[in-house]
Amino acid sequence: MPSVTGTSSPPRRRLGPEERRAQLVQLGLDLIKARPFDQVLVDEVIEAAGISKGLLFHYFPTKRAFQVAVIEAAAAELLEAVRPDPALDVLEQLRHGLDAYVAYIEQQPASYTAIVRGAGSDTALLQVFEDTRDAIVDLVLAGITAEPSPLLRLAVRGWIAGVEESTILWLRDRECSRDAVIVLFYREALALLPLIEEMEGDD
Repeated sequence: MPSVTGTSSPPRRRLGPEERRAQLVQLGLDLIKARPFDQVLVDEVIEAAGISKGLLFHYFPTKRAFQVAVIEAAAAELLEAVRPDPALDVLEQLRHGLDAYVAYIEQQPASYTAIVRGAGSDTALLQVFEDTRDAIVDLVLAGITAEPSPLLRLAVRGWIAGVEESTILWLRDRECSRDAVIVLFYREALALLPLIEEMEGDD
């Protein structure tokens, strides 16, 4: 039927399976950037996509499977944001990565909290969380050594956990400046490496 301007609306392009799946994940990702993870409703995604509930569950067999796909997409965004620039030296990479990490969280606090605290006791979501943290550990260690010791990996993992928790608290209270937070994390990392070298030298 012609529109009021005398032209016909272009027909909606039919999406292929991969395009449709990616569209649904992106809609879910957009929602968790604006609100807590547990408040994202499948019905909202279905309405925004203009599809039936049956079609969504054709691509994702359960609501949890859809949620896992969305959290995986959020985790991938975070990892891309903190990926080191090989053109920089190691210390600049560290500082740049911390700045990018905090910037990502500032811009998308709900999405970030979904990654680090949205898992609860769900095995699948916990696995995404663990994989994301391990990937960040690998990014940090790659700039330090090709063969990290178990003690160094443990220390970096603990440092990252502290960075995560401190960032969440900083976002909640904002009792110090952003620059101070980044400097704190940076100096903690610098202090950690000599300590590990000393301990490993004593073995």
